[in-house]
Amino acid sequence: MNKEIVNARKQNMRLFSIYRAISLDLIFYYGVEFLFLTQVKNITASKVVLASSFYAIYMIFLQIPASIIVDKLGTKKCSILANIFNVIFVFLIINCSGFYMLIFAQFISALCYSLKDISDEALLRYSIPDAKIKGDIFSKLEGRGNKNYFLFNGVSSIFSGFLYVINQYIPMIISLVFAILATILSFGFQDIERIKVDKKEQTIKQYFIELKEGMSFILKSKRLRSLFLYSGISWGTFCLISKYRSSLLVDIGTGAQIMTIVSAILNVASSLGSKRQLEFNKKFKNKSLSIILILVTISILISGIIGLLNVPYIIALSVIIICFVVINAVKGMSLVLTTRYLGNFSDEKILTQIYAANAMMKNLLRAIIAFLGSRLLDTTSTANSMIVVGICLSAISISLIIYMKNRLGLNPDDYDKDEIYNKGDVEVKL
Repeated sequence: MNKEIVNARKQNMRLFSIYRAISLDLIFYYGVEFLFLTQVKNITASKVVLASSFYAIYMIFLQIPASIIVDKLGTKKCSILANIFNVIFVFLIINCSGFYMLIFAQFISALCYSLKDISDEALLRYSIPDAKIKGDIFSKLEGRGNKNYFLFNGVSSIFSGFLYVINQYIPMIISLVFAILATILSFGFQDIERIKVDKKEQTIKQYFIELKEGMSFILKSKRLRSLFLYSGISWGTFCLISKYRSSLLVDIGTGAQIMTIVSAILNVASSLGSKRQLEFNKKFKNKSLSIILILVTISILISGIIGLLNVPYIIALSVIIICFVVINAVKGMSLVLTTRYLGNFSDEKILTQIYAANAMMKNLLRAIIAFLGSRLLDTTSTANSMIVVGICLSAISISLIIYMKNRLGLNPDDYDKDEIYNKGDVEVKL
């Protein structure tokens, strides 16, 4: 193998976990985001939730253009560009003047993550040499990066709460600094796509013929359709419930410092989930995703019920924290496992298209869930809203588990040939 490519792979794999720790999402931001937007910018809770549905809609329309841009420019340049958009997003939030500016900021954030969700994951995949344990290596590196992010974000959440009390803009300014740092780190990656030369020689017509063939494979794949549905429903639920969590804690009388401590605890839970996802998957195998859905559903219902009951504050807070520890732990597992499963039975020629198609479905369902969740929050209390969401998710989870049963978790030889894009890269189930 070309020595230059070997060295580039090593450099990317060494840098990825460090880069991921501060770039998976914003640092010093989410612990005080809800408070900052509602208390400083005077945007209502329902509009904060509604703005997230606009973000999801933007993501749907940007995914196909984003996949084409990543294919043409390469993963490194797109990761750099994505991080620059993230810097602009935080700057806009700091200077947000109302709901409509928040919607525009969400568009900039969508530009960031439509590229980032494809380029970062593909960059790591391209950096791992072909091997039967390629999926395990991907899970370890991705899991380590996610674990470090959630730990770092958890610690920063505690500080952000106290800094918010001192000056409400300090956490946002620090978040901007970390977004700039992530941009600088992304310059350290190398573009090593093995088909890079072939792409340069393609005509536009040839490229779109290949794109059409790839999307045709994706749409026909029962395995990928199942994963897209799971990814969309689970991600939409995680995003909605994170907003509901902040609103529920405010409803029971939780202050800013306590809320950020809770956020820190939940980030540690996500970190542990990311770290233990390999063990979880090896133990439960093709039942892993089903168990995640069940645990999330039960935890949401319990949180909603405890929010309705007239119990002492410390009991209500403790139960809510326990429920969200479970939700965030399985969230950490879900993020890594879903990305790993999507990349199985494929190669570089179709990988960016698979990630793009998944992001489209994920954000379509997130937009629907966020819109319905915001309408629900307008008409009733947060606790009631969570109970309704939990009941709906129960029915959806049962249907989805039945749908996935004969489409995921099969032995490689049990899949139809149409389910495997590159038979030379079959290494794991799912």
